[in-house]
Amino acid sequence: MVSMRIGQQFTGGGMPSVLKHIVLLLFSPTGRVRRRAFWAGSILVTALFLLLSPPIETVAGRWGMLAVFLPFYWSAICLMRKRCHDIGRSGWWLLLLLLPIVGLLWMIAVLAFRRGNPGSNQYGPDPRTPPPDYLVVEAVA
Repeated sequence: MVSMRIGQQFTGGGMPSVLKHIVLLLFSPTGRVRRRAFWAGSILVTALFLLLSPPIETVAGRWGMLAVFLPFYWSAICLMRKRCHDIGRSGWWLLLLLLPIVGLLWMIAVLAFRRGNPGSNQYGPDPRTPPPDYLVVEAVA
């Protein structure tokens, strides 16, 4: 249990919070993500997939690759969905990826290079604004 006093500085950190942040980035489908985090997550997922696939296929065979495909596809879907949220679109826009050429061009142009909507939107706060580093208490009348 964490307790904080008014105005107390929040100094989370350490490896567990970094690991938690990475897990939330890659496996949580909710919220918004900046272009930088999208690129970093995409590169991380691709690198891990390329590094882990050959040894797992050698040991477990083709059917064992399902254990690799599912989490990596889920991570890619979560990252793309959060980018859609950042530009103010629903995750259903990812269905455009089913269109062979148009879908890929859309993904590259919009998800990878378009700046997100400033300020909060229906999917969450702007990921570009830093979180407060202190606790704010407001009185409700």
